[in-house]
Amino acid sequence: MNQRIEAMTKPFTILLVMVTFFLFSTGVLIFQWLQPSDKQIYASGGFLDARGWNYAENGVLQLRGEWEFYPDRLLTPADFRSDPTLPAVRRLIDVPGNWTDEVADNGRDGYGAGTYRIRVQTGMADIYSVRAKKTRMSSHWFVNGTDLGGNGKPSLSADEFVASNLPFFGSEKVEGDQVEIIIQVASLAFLKGGLTHAPEFGPLEVMAEHRDYARLTDMGLLTTMIVFALYFAGMFRQWRKERHLMHLSLFCLMMGLFFGIDNEILSSALFPSMPFALLQKLLFSTTFFTFLFFIFYVYRYLDEPDHRSFRLLRGFAYVYGIVGVLGPNDFLSLTLPMNLLLQTGTFILVFYAIFRNRTQGLYVKAVLTLNVFFVMVIWASAQYRYELGLDQPYFIVAAPLLLVFSLAFLSSHRLQSAFVRNEQLSLQLIAHDRHKDEFLAKTSHELRTPLHGIINLSQALLDDSDQELTPRHRENIRLLNLVGRRLSGLIHDILDMSQIKEGRLRIHKTPVDVRLTARLVFDMLSIAPKNKQVALVDELSEDLPLVLADENRLRQILYNLLENGLKFTQTGSVRIYAQELDDMLAVTVADTGCGIAPERLGKLFDPFETSSADVGNRSGIGLGLSITRQLVELQGGQLEVVSLKGQGSAFTFTLPLAELTGMSVIPWHQEEPLEFQEASDGAQAEGITILIVDDERSNLKVCVDAVSSMHYAYRAVQSGGEALELLRQSPKPDLVLLDLMMPGISGLEVCREIRRLHHLAELPVLMLTASGQHGDILAAFEAGANDILQKPFELAELKARVRSLLAMKQSSEQAVRREMDFLQAQITPHFLYNSMNALVGLSYKDIDKLRETIHHLTTYLRAKFTFVFKGSLVPFESELELVKAYLSIEQLRFGSRLEIRYRLETDLHFMIPPLTLQPLVENAVRHGVGQKLEGGTVDIHVFRDENGVVHIAVEDDGAGMDEATIKGLLNPQHGGIGIGNVNRRLQMLYGQKLDITSRPGEGARFKFKLPEDRYDQSDTDR
Repeated sequence: MNQRIEAMTKPFTILLVMVTFFLFSTGVLIFQWLQPSDKQIYASGGFLDARGWNYAENGVLQLRGEWEFYPDRLLTPADFRSDPTLPAVRRLIDVPGNWTDEVADNGRDGYGAGTYRIRVQTGMADIYSVRAKKTRMSSHWFVNGTDLGGNGKPSLSADEFVASNLPFFGSEKVEGDQVEIIIQVASLAFLKGGLTHAPEFGPLEVMAEHRDYARLTDMGLLTTMIVFALYFAGMFRQWRKERHLMHLSLFCLMMGLFFGIDNEILSSALFPSMPFALLQKLLFSTTFFTFLFFIFYVYRYLDEPDHRSFRLLRGFAYVYGIVGVLGPNDFLSLTLPMNLLLQTGTFILVFYAIFRNRTQGLYVKAVLTLNVFFVMVIWASAQYRYELGLDQPYFIVAAPLLLVFSLAFLSSHRLQSAFVRNEQLSLQLIAHDRHKDEFLAKTSHELRTPLHGIINLSQALLDDSDQELTPRHRENIRLLNLVGRRLSGLIHDILDMSQIKEGRLRIHKTPVDVRLTARLVFDMLSIAPKNKQVALVDELSEDLPLVLADENRLRQILYNLLENGLKFTQTGSVRIYAQELDDMLAVTVADTGCGIAPERLGKLFDPFETSSADVGNRSGIGLGLSITRQLVELQGGQLEVVSLKGQGSAFTFTLPLAELTGMSVIPWHQEEPLEFQEASDGAQAEGITILIVDDERSNLKVCVDAVSSMHYAYRAVQSGGEALELLRQSPKPDLVLLDLMMPGISGLEVCREIRRLHHLAELPVLMLTASGQHGDILAAFEAGANDILQKPFELAELKARVRSLLAMKQSSEQAVRREMDFLQAQITPHFLYNSMNALVGLSYKDIDKLRETIHHLTTYLRAKFTFVFKGSLVPFESELELVKAYLSIEQLRFGSRLEIRYRLETDLHFMIPPLTLQPLVENAVRHGVGQKLEGGTVDIHVFRDENGVVHIAVEDDGAGMDEATIKGLLNPQHGGIGIGNVNRRLQMLYGQKLDITSRPGEGARFKFKLPEDRYDQSDTDR
């Protein structure tokens, strides 16, 4: 009993403290409402003197008081300047308030149109903003003669009138010390019109902060309600017998939706063109369903039966709700008395159910009573605030939070009571609570990097070849991936902007080759999906001088400008070119896109300035160009733009030329060759050679020392051209350490050439880069690098990665060699048995043929039993000799049923992996021709094309195969030896698969290619 009382006391105490704070705050608010602050100033005669208003201390200024009002007229600033009759029709009207006594339309008081006008004395020039909510039912704003737009469409004609009740926010730069505000207002339907809320006025920064705070409040309420709705829905899913949890979840959901379409109307961000008629219906529906679900929640929580009065009220509520939802909107303006009657009846039934219940204790009844009190506050505030046009009071913010927390405490108490009654259930609840904490902890951890999760998972789906996506799903996931990557870029932009503002962005200036940097950026852009109707054109001259800049930041500048051009160009091209201007180099990125309006050019480089007016939602948050300009200026240059609407834009930035005299950095083509000591005996003993390529002497020296300390031999060069020259020589290195950024031939180009000749396991490449940017990493792996390491690096990490890549290379070679040895040792017993029988038969018939057959069998067995220890390649002549020996033996068995046709080009001398051709021929004989009673033909075709590539094909007209059999042969896990081994070795050595074409009953064709001069005899001796 004491445990139960203690369990009840803690949440009840917390709730009591919250209620006490709520009542105290409410009392303070009511006192302030009854005794308004002396700081508030009011307009008189349509003029408001705001020179003494301190916006920093007092906040925004509400434009309360007497406004000029011109009924039944929609006036513009020009009318006030040109119409001398306006003073005669001028009236003064209090704001906030409706215009029931001033305007009437067809005998309906409060419906019509009119123009409000006020002049505000500011005392200083600034950018001022106006903001208004619930200007019924449409408005159009003018500030100092500038048309700021509005909501809906004010009109004197009901046919042209369009209602809208969305909040309005507009800004205008004021040069003088007085602001004239003119508002056209019209309400010809739905609700009586007027400025039911006092418009707010103040400097842009103060107003924006005030607006954001109001939005944040609504967003907090909306989020809280939705979260609790999901929480209670999850609880209901686990405890389906507790039906009150379902109604509680729906109650929170309806409240959350209500906060999304009321006050700041956050839903307008998703649905900006939502008609007011629908918005009014939604307001009625969410309010109605809120109190309906609350009734159901109380009755289900108390396990009350559906007695007659409850059923009558429920039936009446259903009918009333259907009429309200399906009936005309004019009906909704008459629902205030009906709502009052229905809500009064609801509260009476709820209190009756609470206090007649005998099963619940005092704690439950007290909390339920508080819940009803909170709901009454919310309903009264929401309903009558909407009907009477009042501003959002404190109750509507605090009461919902207190309500959901009290409901949560109530649900917790119900579960805890069951916990006290049953010890076994209490242990289970503790376990569930622990699981909940673990789940929340893991979820919190995952939420730290949701963006990278979205990118990686969507990319995995796009790259998954086993599970093919439908075109529609693939397109959706591709868009999801692109949006995630764009958000990732925006995050990097924000970080850069923060560093720039705080002065923490460091610039390391060195002589940089603009043309090489541009080529790297082109490579980075080629990886991302792009519009195929837009061409990237590089018009940079080969003899451009070096510039003095930060290499990484220059690449970022070029990437931002080129990506910007691609983003706003639908068809045409994006070009880059440069020219010398005195001691500066001017680089231009020009596109043929949509161009920029002249009025936007002045603000184009401002932070968070977007081009949404031109291209819809593709413009991001407006940081890219701003960061680009600041990066250029930090390096001593300038960024300018020339643009014509509809014809494209040209961005030109300048950078100082590099003065090489007196600098410590020397251009690569002027450097003297480095002299390194020869590798030690220990290095030679390891039998491993590493090629080191880097244009920086210091980096080259560091890599050489690291390789030498691992007792490996090395070759060190300072340019891509020298590296390619060494790779064409023999012997080949075992690993390449390759710098990404090098003048002349870049590291990416060298890596692509390496991959053209050598696969990943045959010659690993470790790329070294100083930037470590995401685009560089992707470009490096796209070019074929095995790994990438950012400079400056730790020597221990460099050595570990080198050893790892060498171990991978050796492991791959050993795996292929072991499988090759196993393949060589395979002799089909059936084949050997048939051969022996053939020899016995020939011994009685043809001694000469017997000798020839024994010679062929000896050749075949020698090739099978001779393991290749020295290398992985043999001359083609040796492989062909094995094939002919095998076929000669098989022809003894098949006789005239097996016909062999050789089509061999003359003077073919090249190296081939051993046991590559023979397994294909054996497969054609055994599983192709041998499966047909009438036999068939095996065709062996070898030729060389004009590019020096050797083509080898084995074709038969035997039984053939279906698609499933072909896939089984090529499957790495089920292919086994023979065909599977040939396919794996072709992939390992040449990066290509065995090409198999076959149909059941139509024979089969096996094809593959290999470069003739790729390997020579010296390679096989290593």
